[in-house]
Amino acid sequence: MAKHGASLALKRLNAARKVSIPKKDKVWIVKPCAGSHEAKESVALSFLLRNLLGVASNAREAGVLIKGGKVLVDGRKIKNPKFPVSYMDVVHIPDVGMTYYIDLDSKGRLIAKRDERGYKLSRVEGKRTIRGGKTQFTLDDGRTFISGEGYKVGDTLKVSLSKFKVEAHYPLEVGAECVVLDGGHAGEHGRIVSIVPGTPSARSKVRIESGGEGYTTFMNYVFV
Repeated sequence: MAKHGASLALKRLNAARKVSIPKKDKVWIVKPCAGSHEAKESVALSFLLRNLLGVASNAREAGVLIKGGKVLVDGRKIKNPKFPVSYMDVVHIPDVGMTYYIDLDSKGRLIAKRDERGYKLSRVEGKRTIRGGKTQFTLDDGRTFISGEGYKVGDTLKVSLSKFKVEAHYPLEVGAECVVLDGGHAGEHGRIVSIVPGTPSARSKVRIESGGEGYTTFMNYVFV
């Protein structure tokens, strides 16, 4: 019989490098569903509650919390245990007064940090002109908004979670502080010293300096 669609299961050995788990402890891991982030860049919400936050001892307890509307991601109630959570997402559990944001460790793996923040940092992934000459921007979590500001692809925006309003703008430019999200330098922080524009046959690259040393990585790996 032919196989239809993607697999709904995920073995630990095949889990993304951003997931910090013992590969040989058990066989299976909860696979993030299709959503605001790619599976290779995220973890399932139930996995986050159980393995990274420790607020649930097993998948069933995590499922009860999530399906009961007890968990908010970026200010929205999420009731799908497989909802993908990734870098800079903000997870809030009102009943226990706990708020976390998702960061990267020094090896580029997703970790949760306690922080009572009411905002989220999001990268501009796309922009297009719509009817009326206005510009629609797409963020890295899939959300869109219309603005007359001159934001560019690659810039980072500080967005209020309660009102979805841009509070600050951090452009992708020389001198900006950044973190590398992927590649051999994933998880490293540094300062942008030069930007090499792309060509039809080559992707745009960024030269980063950190601790007196420099390296080059692809522009889409950089988060200001």
